[in-house]
Amino acid sequence: MKLTLIVATDKNFGIGINGDMLFYIGDDLKRFKELTMDNIVIMGRRTFEALPNSKELPNRTNIVLSRNKLDLKEGISVSSIDELEDKLGEINPNKEKEEFLIGGGNLVNTLWNYIDKALITIVNKGYEEVDTHIPNLFNDENFEVVSESEEFFDDKNQLKYKFYEFKRRV
Repeated sequence: MKLTLIVATDKNFGIGINGDMLFYIGDDLKRFKELTMDNIVIMGRRTFEALPNSKELPNRTNIVLSRNKLDLKEGISVSSIDELEDKLGEINPNKEKEEFLIGGGNLVNTLWNYIDKALITIVNKGYEEVDTHIPNLFNDENFEVVSESEEFFDDKNQLKYKFYEFKRRV
Protein backbone atom coordinates (compact mmCIF):
# COMPACT_ATOMS: atom_id res chain seq x y z
CA MET A 1 0.00 0.00 0.00
CA LYS A 2 1.47 3.32 -1.12
CA LEU A 3 -0.55 6.34 -0.08
CA THR A 4 -0.41 10.01 -1.04
CA LEU A 5 -0.97 12.29 1.93
CA ILE A 6 -2.77 15.51 1.04
CA VAL A 7 -3.32 18.09 3.79
CA ALA A 8 -2.92 21.76 4.61
CA THR A 9 -0.79 22.73 7.60
CA ASP A 10 0.47 25.74 9.46
CA LYS A 11 4.24 26.30 9.55
CA ASN A 12 4.49 23.93 12.55
CA PHE A 13 2.63 21.12 10.75
CA GLY A 14 -0.55 21.72 12.73
CA ILE A 15 -3.63 20.58 10.83
CA GLY A 16 -6.61 21.09 13.12
CA ILE A 17 -8.42 22.40 16.15
CA ASN A 18 -11.57 20.95 17.70
CA GLY A 19 -12.23 18.63 14.76
CA ASP A 20 -11.93 21.36 12.14
CA MET A 21 -9.24 22.66 9.82
CA LEU A 22 -7.19 25.66 10.95
CA PHE A 23 -8.03 27.70 7.84
CA TYR A 24 -9.85 27.49 4.54
CA ILE A 25 -8.06 28.78 1.45
CA GLY A 26 -10.24 28.69 -1.65
CA ASP A 27 -7.43 27.90 -4.09
CA ASP A 28 -6.14 25.12 -1.82
CA LEU A 29 -9.59 23.54 -1.60
CA LYS A 30 -9.94 23.81 -5.39
CA ARG A 31 -6.54 22.12 -5.83
CA PHE A 32 -7.55 19.37 -3.37
CA LYS A 33 -10.72 18.72 -5.38
CA GLU A 34 -8.89 18.64 -8.72
CA LEU A 35 -6.18 16.27 -7.46
CA THR A 36 -8.50 13.84 -5.66
CA MET A 37 -11.33 13.79 -8.23
CA ASP A 38 -12.04 10.31 -9.64
CA ASN A 39 -9.53 8.80 -7.20
CA ILE A 40 -9.73 7.20 -3.75
CA VAL A 41 -9.83 9.22 -0.53
CA ILE A 42 -9.09 7.55 2.80
CA MET A 43 -9.98 9.22 6.08
CA GLY A 44 -10.71 8.60 9.73
CA ARG A 45 -14.16 8.82 11.27
CA ARG A 46 -13.73 12.31 12.70
CA THR A 47 -12.53 13.65 9.36
CA PHE A 48 -15.58 12.07 7.70
CA GLU A 49 -17.88 13.63 10.29
CA ALA A 50 -16.25 17.03 9.66
CA LEU A 51 -17.13 16.91 5.95
CA PRO A 52 -20.11 19.09 4.97
CA ASN A 53 -23.23 17.30 6.24
CA SER A 54 -21.04 14.24 7.01
CA LYS A 55 -21.47 13.16 3.39
CA GLU A 56 -18.98 11.41 1.18
CA LEU A 57 -16.95 13.55 -1.19
CA PRO A 58 -18.58 13.31 -4.63
CA ASN A 59 -16.91 11.65 -7.62
CA ARG A 60 -14.35 9.88 -5.43
CA THR A 61 -14.30 6.49 -3.75
CA ASN A 62 -14.53 7.32 -0.03
CA ILE A 63 -13.04 4.90 2.51
CA VAL A 64 -13.44 5.57 6.21
CA LEU A 65 -11.20 3.71 8.65
CA SER A 66 -12.84 3.48 12.06
CA ARG A 67 -12.93 0.92 14.87
CA ASN A 68 -16.70 0.82 14.44
CA LYS A 69 -18.23 0.20 11.03
CA LEU A 70 -20.10 3.21 9.67
CA ASP A 71 -23.25 3.14 7.59
CA LEU A 72 -22.17 4.95 4.44
CA LYS A 73 -24.39 5.57 1.43
CA GLU A 74 -21.79 4.91 -1.23
CA GLY A 75 -18.47 4.82 0.61
CA ILE A 76 -16.67 1.95 2.22
CA SER A 77 -16.19 1.51 5.95
CA VAL A 78 -13.23 -0.55 7.17
CA SER A 79 -12.11 -1.24 10.72
CA SER A 80 -8.43 -2.21 10.38
CA ILE A 81 -5.33 -1.54 8.29
CA ASP A 82 -5.46 -5.12 7.00
CA GLU A 83 -9.06 -4.63 5.89
CA LEU A 84 -8.07 -1.33 4.24
CA GLU A 85 -5.27 -3.05 2.32
CA ASP A 86 -7.62 -5.86 1.23
CA LYS A 87 -10.29 -3.39 0.10
CA LEU A 88 -7.78 -1.28 -1.85
CA GLY A 89 -6.53 -4.47 -3.53
CA GLU A 90 -10.11 -5.29 -4.57
CA ILE A 91 -11.18 -1.87 -5.85
CA ASN A 92 -7.81 -0.69 -7.26
CA PRO A 93 -5.89 -3.85 -8.22
CA ASN A 94 -3.85 -2.20 -10.98
CA LYS A 95 -3.24 1.03 -9.05
CA GLU A 96 -4.95 3.05 -11.78
CA LYS A 97 -6.37 5.41 -9.18
CA GLU A 98 -4.30 7.40 -6.71
CA GLU A 99 -4.98 6.54 -3.07
CA PHE A 100 -5.12 9.77 -1.05
CA LEU A 101 -4.93 9.93 2.73
CA ILE A 102 -6.82 13.09 3.72
CA GLY A 103 -6.73 12.93 7.54
CA GLY A 104 -7.07 13.17 10.36
CA GLY A 105 -4.03 13.40 12.50
CA ASN A 106 -4.39 10.04 14.27
CA LEU A 107 -4.85 8.19 11.00
CA VAL A 108 -1.91 9.99 9.38
CA ASN A 109 0.30 8.92 12.28
CA THR A 110 -1.04 5.36 12.16
CA LEU A 111 -0.46 5.05 8.41
CA TRP A 112 2.80 7.06 8.32
CA ASN A 113 4.91 4.16 7.05
CA TYR A 114 2.53 3.66 4.10
CA ILE A 115 2.86 7.25 2.87
CA ASP A 116 4.96 7.37 -0.28
CA LYS A 117 4.19 10.93 -1.37
CA ALA A 118 2.89 14.00 0.44
CA LEU A 119 1.18 17.01 -1.13
CA ILE A 120 1.26 19.62 1.60
CA THR A 121 -0.03 23.18 1.56
CA ILE A 122 1.92 25.11 4.18
CA VAL A 123 0.86 28.56 5.36
CA ASN A 124 3.51 30.94 6.64
CA LYS A 125 1.87 31.25 10.05
CA GLY A 126 1.93 29.28 13.27
CA TYR A 127 -1.37 28.90 15.09
CA GLU A 128 -1.37 28.86 18.88
CA GLU A 129 -4.57 26.88 19.33
CA VAL A 130 -3.83 23.63 17.55
CA ASP A 131 -4.73 20.19 18.87
CA THR A 132 -3.81 18.06 15.85
CA HIS A 133 -0.39 17.83 14.20
CA ILE A 134 1.32 15.60 11.70
CA PRO A 135 5.07 14.91 11.71
CA ASN A 136 7.22 17.66 10.24
CA LEU A 137 8.27 16.34 6.84
CA PHE A 138 11.24 18.73 6.65
CA ASN A 139 12.66 16.98 9.72
CA ASP A 140 11.96 13.42 8.53
CA GLU A 141 15.08 11.95 6.91
CA ASN A 142 12.87 9.49 5.01
CA PHE A 143 11.30 12.29 2.94
CA GLU A 144 12.67 14.87 0.54
CA VAL A 145 11.11 17.89 -1.16
CA VAL A 146 10.71 17.23 -4.87
CA SER A 147 8.84 20.43 -5.72
CA GLU A 148 7.93 23.72 -4.14
CA SER A 149 5.58 26.30 -5.64
CA GLU A 150 5.99 30.02 -5.68
CA GLU A 151 4.47 31.80 -2.67
CA PHE A 152 0.79 32.69 -3.00
CA PHE A 153 -1.31 35.10 -0.96
CA ASP A 154 -4.89 34.49 0.16
CA ASP A 155 -6.65 37.86 0.54
CA LYS A 156 -9.58 36.50 2.52
CA ASN A 157 -7.40 35.02 5.30
CA GLN A 158 -4.38 37.29 4.82
CA LEU A 159 -2.15 34.22 4.57
CA LYS A 160 0.94 33.45 2.51
CA TYR A 161 1.27 29.81 1.47
CA LYS A 162 3.13 27.38 -0.74
CA PHE A 163 2.40 23.95 -2.19
CA TYR A 164 5.06 21.32 -1.49
CA GLU A 165 5.49 17.82 -2.81
CA PHE A 166 7.50 15.42 -0.68
CA LYS A 167 8.55 11.94 -1.76
CA ARG A 168 9.69 9.08 0.42
CA ARG A 169 13.33 8.28 -0.19
CA VAL A 170 13.94 4.77 -1.47
